[in-house]
Amino acid sequence: MYEPKYPPRLTESFAALSNLRFGITHKTEYLIPEAPETEPLHMHGQLEFFFNIASDVSFLVNNNLYLVPVGDAVLSRPGDIHMGMFHKTAVHEYICLWVDADFSSPLFAFLRKNDFHPLFSFDQPTKQRLHSLIFSLLDSCKNAGSELEKCSFLLQILSLFEQEKTKPVYRPYIPEALQRVLDDIHRNFSSIRTVNDILDAHFVSSSTLSRWFRQYLHSSPRAYLESVRLSNAAVLLENGYSVTEACMRSGFSDCSHFIVLFKKRFGKTPLQYKKK
Repeated sequence: MYEPKYPPRLTESFAALSNLRFGITHKTEYLIPEAPETEPLHMHGQLEFFFNIASDVSFLVNNNLYLVPVGDAVLSRPGDIHMGMFHKTAVHEYICLWVDADFSSPLFAFLRKNDFHPLFSFDQPTKQRLHSLIFSLLDSCKNAGSELEKCSFLLQILSLFEQEKTKPVYRPYIPEALQRVLDDIHRNFSSIRTVNDILDAHFVSSSTLSRWFRQYLHSSPRAYLESVRLSNAAVLLENGYSVTEACMRSGFSDCSHFIVLFKKRFGKTPLQYKKK
C-alpha cells in the first residue's frame, strides 16, 4: 500500500455531518387566507427555509413581518417564532426545507452574525441556481438518491445563503403602532403580566389590538405573547436552566399551567424537552 512520506496536515472540522438531518416538502395548494390557519404561529428547534416559488405571501419572523417576493426565501433559526401568511385566495406554490444539526458548527456560522437578516433576496443567476438545487434535492429524496448526493445538494444550498450579499431593505408591512407593540412584547415578555398591560402601555383599545393581530398576524395578542414566552423557555431549557427557572424567567407565574402549555406546543413536557 502506498503511504505518502510526508502526509498532508489535516485541519480539524466541526461540520458534524453525521448528525445532520433534514426534510423537504413541495406544496402547490389552493389556500383561502380567511380560513383558519393550517400552520399557526409556531417555533421549533430546526432551521427552516421557506422558498417562494409562486405565492403572494408574507412571513413573520419574531417581531417583524416580511413581504416575500417570488424567488426569494425566508430563513427562520431554531427558536424563532414564525409563520407564513398568504394574501389572497389562489393556488400557492412553495417549498419548505428543515435542517436539524449542531448549529454551533462553523457550517452554520452565518446564522450567528450580528447583522443576520431572515429575508434573502438573490440576483437572477443565483435564483436560477438555487431553484435548480432545490428541485435536484427534491428529486434525490423522492427517488432514493444516495446520502452523499443529498448532502451535496444541501451543502450547496447552504453555501448560496452564506454567500448572499444583497441585503434587502426591510419595509414594514404592518402599521407602525402594531410594530411598536411587537417590539415591546419581544423586549418585555417576562414582565408583561396580561394583555391589559399592553393596552395600557400603548393607549390602544382591546378591539383595535385584536383586529390588528387578526388581520396582520392571524393570531391573537394573548396567543402571540404566549408563543414568545414558550420560545424563550425552550431556549433556557436547552441552555441548562431548570423547569422552574425557565418558567419564571419567561413570564409564567404558574408552573403547572406552564407545563401544560409547553407540552401542547412541543409535544413533550419541559423536563422531557430538557433531557432530549
